[in-house]
Amino acid sequence: MLQMACLAAASAAIFIALVLIPFIMKGTGKHHGLAVAHAHRTLCTLLTVCFAMLAATLATAARNLTEHADPVNVSASSSTERVNLTFTARSLPLATSMRGYDCQVDGNARSVVRHDVRRPSSRGVRVFARQPACGRIAQQGYYAIVGTIQEAAYGEMPIWVLADGGTMTVKDPPAPWRAIHRMRMAFLQTTRGLDDQGVVLVPGVTLGVLGHDAMVHCADGGVDDEYAELLQEQCRRAGIMHLMAVSGGHYALVGTLVMALGARLHWNRFVKAGALAMVYPMLTMVLAPSRSVTRAMLMSMLSLGFLVLGRRRQNVHLLCLTVVFGLLLDPSLASSYGFALSCAAVFGLSTACTRMTAWVSHLLPDRLAKPLAASCCAQLFAGPVQILMDNKVSIWSLPANLLVAPFVNAATILGLCSLFVAWMAPGVSRFLAWACSQCTTVIEYAARLFGSEESSTLAWMEGIPGAAVLIVTELTAWVLIVCIGDLLRAYDGTVTNGDGRPLRMPVRERLTQWFEHTFEMMGWLTWRR
Repeated sequence: MLQMACLAAASAAIFIALVLIPFIMKGTGKHHGLAVAHAHRTLCTLLTVCFAMLAATLATAARNLTEHADPVNVSASSSTERVNLTFTARSLPLATSMRGYDCQVDGNARSVVRHDVRRPSSRGVRVFARQPACGRIAQQGYYAIVGTIQEAAYGEMPIWVLADGGTMTVKDPPAPWRAIHRMRMAFLQTTRGLDDQGVVLVPGVTLGVLGHDAMVHCADGGVDDEYAELLQEQCRRAGIMHLMAVSGGHYALVGTLVMALGARLHWNRFVKAGALAMVYPMLTMVLAPSRSVTRAMLMSMLSLGFLVLGRRRQNVHLLCLTVVFGLLLDPSLASSYGFALSCAAVFGLSTACTRMTAWVSHLLPDRLAKPLAASCCAQLFAGPVQILMDNKVSIWSLPANLLVAPFVNAATILGLCSLFVAWMAPGVSRFLAWACSQCTTVIEYAARLFGSEESSTLAWMEGIPGAAVLIVTELTAWVLIVCIGDLLRAYDGTVTNGDGRPLRMPVRERLTQWFEHTFEMMGWLTWRR
């Protein structure tokens, strides 16, 4: 019923757009030049939006109908029945909190044997398994298990599969994925020799998986679970948990390095675009799959079109195209908090970061103004989505992000370098991982400083009402700031008779002069021994 309603709404929108065309063209037929061009652009934009709505509705309806008729859904209705299931793993095996199981892995079901009848399937499932089966599962491998299928109690994955016994490998992953699995395991084993915070945070800033969640066989053991959970909770309270969720930062750093190399070697833009078109998918294969990685990958690949055409990238247009193509390829992204959070943060950075940086630069040095403005924009726009996930607002997120910002890029680069050489040079990888852990020490310090107490978060309303109240609060604060700024400018103009000369120096210049005069005065003093 919902799919038919959406389809009817999209069809009505297209019908209205087609009906409006003659009226708009009739009104602009008497004019020439800019009026006609503006009318044509308006019509093209309107039709594009309507057809995008129709395409998204059809894709969603087809996806929902396919999932509803999938045999995995039929088996999930009887949660006590044991079935034979084959699936393809599309994530790393991670530690789970499900009692009686050691790991969980997300995958796509391939077939289900029920009542001695094998039926094909394509449903996304989350498989819970025990050791030693967890150690044999690798991403993109094809496996067979015997277990119980049931509806998920929580989480984005709607179907759970509880494995009763071991896991049989039907087909190993392709050669590139086997190499990536070996590289990941070597890197994770290397990080086991670091201190406790390094074991947890270095894989987090590198792969997007916290070290205590990864399933690694190592003689050194792992980190204490109680410490790892405490550190994770402190990072969440301090508002820096997003550093462990890989997003556009990795792609921006790698893209910058490739562009710098291309400029050094005098590559033209077509060669640079080709190099980035190979590097971005390779980086995506190495990182742990997530919704934010999907958004960053799509946006990075679409940005290559601007590079090929020799034009500056337009982030808002890129974000819109990313959302459209992402929803067409995977309609389930519409209900993903991770995808919405990533898109909201990018939208804030694209629309408000430049203006806020210019405003903050009057009060702070440029090296502090840019990261502070970026953190403010990302958190203000992503705040309503965070309220939908957790009704707590971090009070100290701005100073915490400002403290760790200078070290995040260095930690990411060192972690990626350690990952890429772990399989062939363990000593070099160990040194790079240790250097990365020195940078993540600042993250641990910020988490302990700003998130050690429960009072570091502010309770907020839950759900959609809470998100709406937060949006109204942010808009009200923005209006107040704008009005106060206008009043101050009007007052300055009245006092100075409108000549534009400020009554006093900016804060940065006053601080600079104060330090200069202080050091000069200290030079005049005679110090006694």
